[in-house]
Amino acid sequence: MTVHLQSLFSTYQRYQVKPDTLSEDVYFFYCTQLDEWFSITKHEVSARDYEWLSMLYHEVLATANTLANDWYTFLYRQGDIPLKQASQHMRVIQLVFASDLPAFEDLSEAILSFFHSDAILIQSTAQQLLVIEHKAHSMNNKEDFIALIRTLEADFFANIHLYQGEFYKLDENFPANFRREAQWFEECRHYKSKEYFYSFEAILPILLTKQMPPSILQFIEQQILIPLQSDEELLQTIKVFYECGLNSSVTSKKLHIHRNTLNYRLQKFQDITNISTKSMDGAIIVYFASFLQTFSKNAQK
Repeated sequence: MTVHLQSLFSTYQRYQVKPDTLSEDVYFFYCTQLDEWFSITKHEVSARDYEWLSMLYHEVLATANTLANDWYTFLYRQGDIPLKQASQHMRVIQLVFASDLPAFEDLSEAILSFFHSDAILIQSTAQQLLVIEHKAHSMNNKEDFIALIRTLEADFFANIHLYQGEFYKLDENFPANFRREAQWFEECRHYKSKEYFYSFEAILPILLTKQMPPSILQFIEQQILIPLQSDEELLQTIKVFYECGLNSSVTSKKLHIHRNTLNYRLQKFQDITNISTKSMDGAIIVYFASFLQTFSKNAQK
């Protein structure tokens, strides 16, 4: 493949170690198979060339400062633990854009204004940013991240998905914990593509549903999904009812339906499935059923 690239691009250069300086006029890629880096000037790479290069190799992007570069190497290239951060607890916030990122400097200013001054911003791919946040200085919760998403979408006219990572001790296991969350994030975006905020708490039902034994999935399909095929909104109504803490008033307002309509749907669901709508056991079954329904729809697309 190396010889092939050299014959395709006259400006192709290979490196045994990662280049210290990354130019804005050059594309840098890492070849996992050969454990080496290479560069090609951007003027020689067409849009189609960039697409297949990005698929075959991991692009190495210029980072804002030395610390950000150290973090990138630590997370993706088995580099050393950033010395200044050792023994602390930190987390990674992942932001994925539906299209290529706007100007990094503009994004950096907008995003970092939501975090403590020692937060670190990394551009990991052409469509992804990572924010490294210290637990000791963390000020953000779900509502704050949703506000960040809405602000960025309004300012940059972009569709964004965000994953709120967990805090981990900064040791040799940190990159593996990050990669695990990155994998979960990617999988769950496929099944909940309309969502924009993700966390382990939110994706756990999806992960568990995917790992269920076939016999249990078949039971849920036969006893719930098939009987409800003619009235699919019924299952979603019950799911929202549980999400609202079994509160009929809140559920009715959220679904924009009369309370009597809600009560009718609750009773109808119970008559069809023989599942109580007033118990946590029922809530667990309904949640798994709703995610299984989503999987089935995505598989048909």
